Amino acid sequence: MQKQINILLGLLLFGFSSQAQIAQNNISSFDDISFFVNVNNPKYDNAEGTKYLNEKFIPAKINDLEKLYPVRFDLLDNIMEFKENDQEIMGISPAKEYRIGFTDGSNRVFVSKTIIDETGDLKRLFLEVIKVNPKYSLYKRERVKFQPAKPAKSSYEPEIPAVFKKMNDSFYVDYPDDSIDYLLQLPKNKKKIKTFFGDKGNELVKFAKKEGLKFDSQENLVRILDYYTQE
Repeated sequence: MQKQINILLGLLLFGFSSQAQIAQNNISSFDDISFFVNVNNPKYDNAEGTKYLNEKFIPAKINDLEKLYPVRFDLLDNIMEFKENDQEIMGISPAKEYRIGFTDGSNRVFVSKTIIDETGDLKRLFLEVIKVNPKYSLYKRERVKFQPAKPAKSSYEPEIPAVFKKMNDSFYVDYPDDSIDYLLQLPKNKKKIKTFFGDKGNELVKFAKKEGLKFDSQENLVRILDYYTQE
């Protein structure tokens, strides 16, 4: 009898183990990222603008998964939201390696990368791929900030509503030959540009001025970096 009980317990444990392994395999499709997103935040009620790059969920390919998932990009918190089903909105953190390609015809691709910010801290973020070639890779970060509503100071002044305000884009570059494992933010100040590009800094500023190129435009930056990395 005891032997039969042990066999039964063994089968039950095997079953539980198998189910747990299946669940683990499913979750690992997203590198164990499967947290619920709270989309109902009262402080954002009635705010003007949006914190999303795309308000509506659009189909996207995530890494090498065969299934397409509806996604939208929360620029405020830098989280990719996706729908596992019609009810649940889940989040993907940039903490691990992801490549998310929109399949709505825009051909936009977002990847998780490590950057160094203005304070010298390393951060993981979702960035849009602008150009990748053997000489350099260029990425863009779009951001918004939330400004809470400001009550009227008097009956003569109107209340200022809460708003999501678009911030200036930031651009990051990676050179395959560099040994550093994080992306560098491209400066926009002329003095910092000269320092950033070293010996070719002055030449690059002159080239940009001659061609009417700005360091805050992705199309212009592609031309500037093409010139900088040419043989």
